Amino acid sequence: MHLPRLNCLARRASTTNPDRSHETRRPTGRAKAATAVLVASGLLVAGCAKGTGDGSSDQADPSNAPGTNERVASLGLGDSDTLLALGVAPVTIAAWGQKGDVDASGVGPWAKDLLGDKKPSVIYDVARGFTPQVIEEVTKANPTKIIAVNQAVDKQAADSLNKIAPTTLKPEGTQDWQIPWQDQVKTIATAVDKKDKGEDLIGRTNKAFGEFRKNHPELQGKKAAVVMPYQGKLGLYTSGDGRGAFIESLGFDIPKELEGDGKTFYRDIAPENYDQLNSVDYLFVLDYQGAVDAVRKEPTFNNLDVVRQGKVRFLSEDTGNAMSMPNPVTIPWAIEQLKSSL
Repeated sequence: MHLPRLNCLARRASTTNPDRSHETRRPTGRAKAATAVLVASGLLVAGCAKGTGDGSSDQADPSNAPGTNERVASLGLGDSDTLLALGVAPVTIAAWGQKGDVDASGVGPWAKDLLGDKKPSVIYDVARGFTPQVIEEVTKANPTKIIAVNQAVDKQAADSLNKIAPTTLKPEGTQDWQIPWQDQVKTIATAVDKKDKGEDLIGRTNKAFGEFRKNHPELQGKKAAVVMPYQGKLGLYTSGDGRGAFIESLGFDIPKELEGDGKTFYRDIAPENYDQLNSVDYLFVLDYQGAVDAVRKEPTFNNLDVVRQGKVRFLSEDTGNAMSMPNPVTIPWAIEQLKSSL
Protein backbone atom coordinates (compact mmCIF):
# COMPACT_ATOMS: atom_id res chain seq x y z
CA MET A 1 0.00 0.00 0.00
CA HIS A 2 1.22 3.46 -0.83
CA LEU A 3 1.31 6.45 1.39
CA PRO A 4 -2.06 8.22 1.50
CA ARG A 5 -2.56 11.12 -0.87
CA LEU A 6 -5.81 12.98 -0.51
CA ASN A 7 -8.07 12.65 2.44
CA CYS A 8 -8.76 9.01 1.75
CA LEU A 9 -5.10 8.62 2.02
CA ALA A 10 -4.36 5.15 3.14
CA ARG A 11 -7.39 3.50 1.62
CA ARG A 12 -7.06 5.42 -1.57
CA ALA A 13 -3.42 4.58 -1.93
CA SER A 14 -4.14 0.88 -1.73
CA THR A 15 -6.22 1.03 -4.89
CA THR A 16 -4.07 3.30 -7.02
CA ASN A 17 -1.55 2.58 -9.72
CA PRO A 18 1.83 3.53 -8.25
CA ASP A 19 2.99 4.62 -11.70
CA ARG A 20 0.21 7.13 -11.86
CA SER A 21 0.68 10.08 -9.64
CA HIS A 22 3.45 12.66 -9.37
CA GLU A 23 6.18 10.33 -10.46
CA THR A 24 7.83 11.81 -13.49
CA ARG A 25 7.50 15.53 -13.37
CA ARG A 26 9.04 18.17 -11.17
CA PRO A 27 6.31 20.76 -10.76
CA THR A 28 6.73 24.47 -11.05
CA GLY A 29 7.35 24.63 -7.30
CA ARG A 30 11.01 23.93 -8.13
CA ALA A 31 11.02 27.31 -9.81
CA LYS A 32 9.81 28.77 -6.54
CA ALA A 33 6.94 30.44 -8.26
CA ALA A 34 4.24 27.96 -7.74
CA THR A 35 3.29 24.49 -6.85
CA ALA A 36 1.70 21.49 -8.32
CA VAL A 37 -0.10 19.02 -6.18
CA LEU A 38 -3.05 16.70 -4.69
CA VAL A 39 -3.56 15.44 -0.84
CA ALA A 40 -2.59 12.54 0.53
CA SER A 41 -2.32 9.89 -1.88
CA GLY A 42 -0.38 8.75 0.72
CA LEU A 43 1.04 10.30 -1.86
CA LEU A 44 -1.24 9.00 -4.30
CA VAL A 45 -4.77 9.73 -5.06
CA ALA A 46 -6.85 6.83 -5.87
CA GLY A 47 -10.34 6.32 -4.64
CA CYS A 48 -11.37 5.01 -1.31
CA ALA A 49 -14.45 2.93 -1.28
CA LYS A 50 -17.00 2.43 -3.97
CA GLY A 51 -18.16 5.75 -5.43
CA THR A 52 -21.56 6.82 -4.17
CA GLY A 53 -23.45 10.06 -4.18
CA ASP A 54 -25.02 11.91 -1.32
CA GLY A 55 -27.96 14.13 -2.03
CA SER A 56 -29.91 14.70 -5.20
CA SER A 57 -29.78 17.48 -7.75
CA ASP A 58 -32.70 19.30 -6.14
CA GLN A 59 -30.36 20.08 -3.24
CA ALA A 60 -27.96 21.95 -5.44
CA ASP A 61 -28.08 25.69 -5.76
CA PRO A 62 -28.07 26.32 -9.52
CA SER A 63 -26.62 29.82 -9.19
CA ASN A 64 -23.38 29.42 -11.05
CA ALA A 65 -21.74 32.07 -13.17
CA PRO A 66 -23.59 35.36 -12.64
CA GLY A 67 -26.03 36.13 -15.38
CA THR A 68 -26.06 32.62 -16.80
CA ASN A 69 -28.08 29.47 -16.36
CA GLU A 70 -25.04 27.21 -16.37
CA ARG A 71 -25.11 24.23 -14.03
CA VAL A 72 -21.51 23.18 -13.50
CA ALA A 73 -20.53 19.79 -12.11
CA SER A 74 -17.10 19.78 -10.44
CA LEU A 75 -15.54 16.31 -10.60
CA GLY A 76 -11.83 17.03 -10.15
CA LEU A 77 -10.20 17.14 -6.73
CA GLY A 78 -9.93 20.80 -5.81
CA ASP A 79 -11.64 21.91 -9.03
CA SER A 80 -14.57 23.11 -6.93
CA ASP A 81 -12.23 25.46 -5.02
CA THR A 82 -11.11 27.11 -8.23
CA LEU A 83 -14.68 27.36 -9.52
CA LEU A 84 -15.81 29.00 -6.29
CA ALA A 85 -12.90 31.44 -6.47
CA LEU A 86 -14.05 32.30 -10.00
CA GLY A 87 -17.54 33.02 -8.70
CA VAL A 88 -19.08 29.81 -10.03
CA ALA A 89 -21.00 27.64 -7.54
CA PRO A 90 -20.99 23.99 -8.67
CA VAL A 91 -24.27 22.08 -8.53
CA THR A 92 -22.38 18.94 -7.57
CA ILE A 93 -18.91 18.37 -6.11
CA ALA A 94 -16.60 15.35 -6.09
CA ALA A 95 -15.30 15.13 -2.53
CA TRP A 96 -11.75 13.91 -2.00
CA GLY A 97 -12.58 11.26 0.58
CA GLN A 98 -15.19 8.86 1.83
CA LYS A 99 -18.49 9.89 3.30
CA GLY A 100 -17.87 10.69 6.93
CA ASP A 101 -14.19 11.47 6.36
CA VAL A 102 -14.83 14.86 4.80
CA ASP A 103 -17.22 17.68 5.57
CA ALA A 104 -20.76 17.03 4.36
CA SER A 105 -20.56 20.16 2.20
CA GLY A 106 -17.95 18.49 0.01
CA VAL A 107 -15.40 21.28 0.47
CA GLY A 108 -12.56 21.83 2.91
CA PRO A 109 -12.38 24.51 5.61
CA TRP A 110 -10.50 26.74 3.17
CA ALA A 111 -13.57 27.02 0.92
CA LYS A 112 -16.47 27.08 3.39
CA ASP A 113 -16.83 30.87 3.27
CA LEU A 114 -16.86 30.86 -0.53
CA LEU A 115 -19.50 28.15 -0.58
CA GLY A 116 -21.69 30.04 1.85
CA ASP A 117 -25.20 28.66 2.17
CA LYS A 118 -25.14 26.86 -1.17
CA LYS A 119 -25.76 23.12 -0.97
CA PRO A 120 -24.40 21.24 -3.96
CA SER A 121 -24.90 17.51 -4.09
CA VAL A 122 -21.77 15.57 -3.14
CA ILE A 123 -20.31 12.54 -4.91
CA TYR A 124 -17.80 10.46 -2.98
CA ASP A 125 -14.71 8.56 -4.12
CA VAL A 126 -14.73 9.66 -7.73
CA ALA A 127 -10.92 9.33 -7.69
CA ARG A 128 -11.37 5.57 -7.57
CA GLY A 129 -13.06 5.60 -10.94
CA PHE A 130 -16.18 6.58 -12.81
CA THR A 131 -18.37 3.71 -11.74
CA PRO A 132 -21.99 3.39 -12.93
CA GLN A 133 -23.03 4.86 -9.57
CA VAL A 134 -20.84 7.93 -10.11
CA ILE A 135 -22.16 8.45 -13.63
CA GLU A 136 -25.69 8.13 -12.29
CA GLU A 137 -25.05 10.77 -9.63
CA VAL A 138 -23.56 13.15 -12.19
CA THR A 139 -26.60 12.65 -14.40
CA LYS A 140 -28.95 13.37 -11.50
CA ALA A 141 -27.29 16.75 -10.97
CA ASN A 142 -28.41 17.70 -14.49
CA PRO A 143 -25.29 19.73 -15.33
CA THR A 144 -24.90 21.83 -18.46
CA LYS A 145 -21.12 21.71 -18.11
CA ILE A 146 -18.69 19.29 -16.43
CA ILE A 147 -15.25 20.18 -15.07
CA ALA A 148 -12.93 17.23 -14.38
CA VAL A 149 -9.45 18.70 -14.66
CA ASN A 150 -7.67 17.39 -11.57
CA GLN A 151 -8.98 13.90 -12.10
CA ALA A 152 -8.09 10.67 -13.90
CA VAL A 153 -10.58 10.26 -16.74
CA ASP A 154 -10.06 7.50 -19.28
CA LYS A 155 -11.67 7.48 -22.73
CA GLN A 156 -14.65 5.42 -21.63
CA ALA A 157 -15.36 7.76 -18.73
CA ALA A 158 -14.85 10.82 -20.94
CA ASP A 159 -17.34 9.47 -23.48
CA SER A 160 -19.89 8.83 -20.72
CA LEU A 161 -19.45 12.29 -19.24
CA ASN A 162 -19.68 14.04 -22.60
CA LYS A 163 -23.01 12.33 -23.19
CA ILE A 164 -24.26 14.10 -20.07
CA ALA A 165 -22.75 17.53 -20.80
CA PRO A 166 -19.68 19.10 -22.46
CA THR A 167 -16.71 18.05 -20.33
CA THR A 168 -13.44 19.85 -19.68
CA LEU A 169 -10.48 17.59 -18.83
CA LYS A 170 -6.81 18.12 -17.97
CA PRO A 171 -4.66 20.04 -20.44
CA GLU A 172 -3.12 18.08 -23.25
CA GLY A 173 0.37 16.85 -22.43
CA THR A 174 -0.19 16.70 -18.66
CA GLN A 175 -0.52 13.59 -16.55
CA ASP A 176 -3.32 12.57 -14.22
CA TRP A 177 -2.99 14.28 -10.85
CA GLN A 178 0.08 16.16 -12.06
CA ILE A 179 -1.48 19.29 -13.48
CA PRO A 180 0.38 22.40 -12.30
CA TRP A 181 -2.08 24.52 -10.38
CA GLN A 182 -1.68 27.46 -12.78
CA ASP A 183 -2.71 25.23 -15.69
CA GLN A 184 -5.68 23.98 -13.68
CA VAL A 185 -6.83 27.55 -13.13
CA LYS A 186 -6.36 28.57 -16.75
CA THR A 187 -8.21 25.51 -18.04
CA ILE A 188 -11.16 25.92 -15.70
CA ALA A 189 -11.37 29.70 -16.13
CA THR A 190 -11.45 29.32 -19.91
CA ALA A 191 -14.15 26.65 -19.67
CA VAL A 192 -16.47 28.92 -17.66
CA ASP A 193 -15.68 32.06 -19.67
CA LYS A 194 -13.74 33.75 -16.89
CA LYS A 195 -10.27 33.79 -18.38
CA ASP A 196 -9.37 37.27 -17.10
CA LYS A 197 -10.47 36.43 -13.57
CA GLY A 198 -8.41 33.26 -13.76
CA GLU A 199 -5.29 35.25 -14.60
CA ASP A 200 -6.03 37.54 -11.66
CA LEU A 201 -6.31 34.53 -9.33
CA ILE A 202 -2.97 33.21 -10.54
CA GLY A 203 -1.35 36.56 -9.94
CA ARG A 204 -2.74 36.86 -6.43
CA THR A 205 -1.73 33.31 -5.56
CA ASN A 206 1.82 33.80 -6.78
CA LYS A 207 1.87 37.00 -4.74
CA ALA A 208 0.99 34.99 -1.61
CA PHE A 209 4.05 32.79 -2.19
CA GLY A 210 6.17 35.85 -2.91
CA GLU A 211 5.07 37.64 0.23
CA PHE A 212 5.95 34.63 2.35
CA ARG A 213 9.43 34.49 0.84
CA LYS A 214 9.88 38.22 1.33
CA ASN A 215 8.67 38.16 4.93
CA HIS A 216 10.76 35.11 5.84
CA PRO A 217 14.23 35.67 4.42
CA GLU A 218 15.64 33.51 7.21
CA LEU A 219 13.91 30.47 5.70
CA GLN A 220 15.07 30.90 2.12
CA GLY A 221 17.30 28.04 1.03
CA LYS A 222 16.80 26.13 4.26
CA LYS A 223 16.75 22.37 3.80
CA ALA A 224 13.34 20.82 4.46
CA ALA A 225 11.34 17.66 3.97
CA VAL A 226 7.66 16.74 4.16
CA VAL A 227 6.73 13.30 5.46
CA MET A 228 3.65 11.37 6.51
CA PRO A 229 3.79 8.43 8.93
CA TYR A 230 1.94 5.31 7.85
CA GLN A 231 2.21 1.57 8.44
CA GLY A 232 5.22 1.90 10.73
CA LYS A 233 7.33 3.96 8.33
CA LEU A 234 7.49 7.43 6.83
CA GLY A 235 6.47 8.40 3.33
CA LEU A 236 8.52 11.34 2.07
CA TYR A 237 6.98 13.62 -0.55
CA THR A 238 9.43 14.73 -3.20
CA SER A 239 9.25 17.91 -5.24
CA GLY A 240 7.24 15.86 -7.74
CA ASP A 241 4.28 16.00 -5.35
CA GLY A 242 2.16 19.01 -4.40
CA ARG A 243 3.32 18.93 -0.81
CA GLY A 244 6.98 18.92 -1.73
CA ALA A 245 6.42 21.54 -4.42
CA PHE A 246 4.51 23.66 -1.92
CA ILE A 247 7.40 24.00 0.52
CA GLU A 248 9.78 24.66 -2.36
CA SER A 249 7.51 27.48 -3.51
CA LEU A 250 7.92 28.97 -0.04
CA GLY A 251 11.68 29.02 -0.48
CA PHE A 252 12.72 25.77 1.19
CA ASP A 253 14.97 23.25 -0.58
CA ILE A 254 14.46 19.49 -0.49
CA PRO A 255 17.94 17.89 -0.36
CA LYS A 256 18.75 15.98 -3.51
CA GLU A 257 19.74 12.93 -1.53
CA LEU A 258 16.18 12.74 -0.17
CA GLU A 259 14.64 13.16 -3.61
CA GLY A 260 15.82 9.73 -4.70
CA ASP A 261 15.98 9.09 -8.42
CA GLY A 262 13.63 11.97 -9.18
CA LYS A 263 11.12 9.68 -10.88
CA THR A 264 8.65 9.30 -8.04
CA PHE A 265 6.42 11.69 -6.16
CA TYR A 266 7.32 10.02 -2.87
CA ARG A 267 9.59 7.45 -1.35
CA ASP A 268 9.34 5.22 1.69
CA ILE A 269 11.77 5.60 4.56
CA ALA A 270 11.97 2.64 6.93
CA PRO A 271 12.78 3.26 10.63
CA GLU A 272 16.34 2.01 10.20
CA ASN A 273 16.87 4.81 7.66
CA TYR A 274 15.19 7.65 9.56
CA ASP A 275 18.60 9.18 10.19
CA GLN A 276 18.56 10.33 6.55
CA LEU A 277 16.26 13.09 7.76
CA ASN A 278 18.91 14.56 10.05
CA SER A 279 20.21 16.60 7.13
CA VAL A 280 17.24 18.99 7.10
CA ASP A 281 16.65 22.24 8.96
CA TYR A 282 12.88 21.70 9.02
CA LEU A 283 10.97 18.44 9.00
CA PHE A 284 7.25 18.87 8.35
CA VAL A 285 5.21 15.88 9.52
CA LEU A 286 1.67 15.63 8.17
CA ASP A 287 -1.07 13.98 10.17
CA TYR A 288 -3.59 11.49 8.84
CA GLN A 289 -6.23 10.18 11.20
CA GLY A 290 -3.97 10.50 14.22
CA ALA A 291 -0.87 8.96 12.62
CA VAL A 292 1.39 11.56 14.23
CA ASP A 293 0.36 10.34 17.68
CA ALA A 294 2.03 7.02 16.98
CA VAL A 295 5.20 8.47 15.48
CA ARG A 296 5.60 10.81 18.44
CA LYS A 297 5.96 7.70 20.63
CA GLU A 298 8.49 5.91 18.41
CA PRO A 299 11.92 5.73 20.10
CA THR A 300 13.67 5.61 16.72
CA PHE A 301 11.96 8.81 15.62
CA ASN A 302 12.44 10.61 18.94
CA ASN A 303 16.14 9.81 18.99
CA LEU A 304 16.77 11.60 15.70
CA ASP A 305 18.96 14.69 15.85
CA VAL A 306 16.34 16.60 13.86
CA VAL A 307 13.77 15.83 16.56
CA ARG A 308 15.98 16.48 19.57
CA GLN A 309 17.09 19.80 18.07
CA GLY A 310 13.48 20.98 17.75
CA LYS A 311 13.41 21.06 13.97
CA VAL A 312 10.15 19.11 13.59
CA ARG A 313 6.85 20.82 12.79
CA PHE A 314 3.65 18.76 13.00
CA LEU A 315 0.92 19.88 10.59
CA SER A 316 -2.77 19.00 10.72
CA GLU A 317 -4.54 16.64 8.35
CA ASP A 318 -6.46 19.54 6.81
CA THR A 319 -3.21 21.36 6.15
CA GLY A 320 -1.77 18.31 4.42
CA ASN A 321 -4.91 17.98 2.32
CA ALA A 322 -4.73 21.62 1.28
CA MET A 323 -1.06 21.32 0.34
CA SER A 324 -1.83 18.30 -1.79
CA MET A 325 -4.48 20.11 -3.83
CA PRO A 326 -2.88 23.46 -4.60
CA ASN A 327 -5.18 26.05 -6.08
CA PRO A 328 -5.97 29.74 -5.46
CA VAL A 329 -8.05 28.83 -2.39
CA THR A 330 -5.97 26.12 -0.70
CA ILE A 331 -2.59 27.77 -1.19
CA PRO A 332 -3.15 30.98 0.82
CA TRP A 333 -4.95 28.96 3.51
CA ALA A 334 -2.14 26.40 3.79
CA ILE A 335 0.45 29.17 3.94
CA GLU A 336 -1.28 30.63 6.99
CA GLN A 337 -1.44 27.21 8.67
CA LEU A 338 2.23 26.56 8.04
CA LYS A 339 3.23 30.04 9.24
CA SER A 340 1.59 29.37 12.59
CA SER A 341 3.84 26.31 13.04
CA LEU A 342 7.11 28.13 12.48
